[in-house]
Amino acid sequence: MCKLITVMILSSVLVGCATVENHEKESHARLVLYDCTNGESLSVRYLSSEQSADLLHRGVSFQMKQQPSGSGFVYSSGPNTIRGKGDDLVVEIGRMVPLRCQAR
Repeated sequence: MCKLITVMILSSVLVGCATVENHEKESHARLVLYDCTNGESLSVRYLSSEQSADLLHRGVSFQMKQQPSGSGFVYSSGPNTIRGKGDDLVVEIGRMVPLRCQAR
């Protein structure tokens, strides 16, 4: 009986630790919604723990890695790049005309 109680206590502790760890990973993600000058809207989920960002534009998701920047921030995956400072964002997708956006 004593072993059973010990196992139950250890199981509870381990489940609690797993929950805290998952919550910490999720808390490092930040979703920002943007309105662009061409009337479109898009969103970017910034993942600080992975130094990456996920851009969602027209139903397509683009994953980008953080790049060195002298000022503001830059995330890129080659032909797709987002650059920003404060609430302003410039989105470059392939050869499209860059989008200028502002956080809501």
